[in-house]
Amino acid sequence: MSFKYKFLLKMFKVLKMQKIMALPPEKSQKLFRKAYKGVVIPNMSDAELDIETAQVADSTVVWYKHKKENRRLCFYLVGGGMLKYPKPRQAKGLIKLAKQCNIDFVLPYYPLVLTGHTLPDTYEMLYELYKKALEKYKPKNIYFLGGSSGGNLALGLISHINAKGEKLPMPGKIYASSPGTLLLTEEERRKAEVLDKTDVIMSQKGTLVVWEGMTGGREVPDYMKYLQLGDYTGLRDVYLSFGGDEVFTAAAESIKAALEKYDVKVTLEIGAGMYHSYAAMPLVKEAEEGYQHMCEYISGANERDVL
Repeated sequence: MSFKYKFLLKMFKVLKMQKIMALPPEKSQKLFRKAYKGVVIPNMSDAELDIETAQVADSTVVWYKHKKENRRLCFYLVGGGMLKYPKPRQAKGLIKLAKQCNIDFVLPYYPLVLTGHTLPDTYEMLYELYKKALEKYKPKNIYFLGGSSGGNLALGLISHINAKGEKLPMPGKIYASSPGTLLLTEEERRKAEVLDKTDVIMSQKGTLVVWEGMTGGREVPDYMKYLQLGDYTGLRDVYLSFGGDEVFTAAAESIKAALEKYDVKVTLEIGAGMYHSYAAMPLVKEAEEGYQHMCEYISGANERDVL
């Protein structure tokens, strides 16, 4: 383990991240509200990209479009339990990712609990944005990339599309990095008890309070809470990645089995000794391989059916 990784793990423990993530919703929201500045989009420009801001379903989105026509689009869904908008560095980082993967991107500043919204509002906003994307891109050429609660949204949106009953075509593929979900079975909870001791960010208790905050304590469809109970009819391809030391890994095999029940091709990567959402957040060199796998999957350089 690199010195930087050891230092990172120590800092998470010193900062008591597990306890912070397990704070009651009203306390965690108070903490995030202190730093809340609304939608902050940095000045961005690039010789290869047209970067545009628009409004979809009363929410801000940023489009990163190649000046040379590109026929593929990837949604980038940030995590954070609906407590924060994408940070300026994340918005700027998509310039590099769009060029590296040779794909257009869209970054939604989806509704937050800090603005009085709950999880169903976010699903509805993303549903409208997906319909907007279908006006220009073929469904098989639309991808989703999400980490943590963003990974939950990416996978859960498939069930939401099916539940809406408007028969929208499904996106081509999804990359979900440590997708958040509630634990469903006793076996999952037993696994999570062990992982509670190695996860420096989340805990079983943390998963429960995060969902309470995202839903406002209101009842929501099961597919929004349990990815293991989703309806993935029509979806073709998913790449799941989890850190080997994180609590959400307890549900990895169950989510994989749920997807495969609907004949989805699933790749499951569990990074030994890695932290929550490591592939989408390569903070140390140990995470770089996972990040590279993510980029290769999104770029689809060897695919022949993208045009």
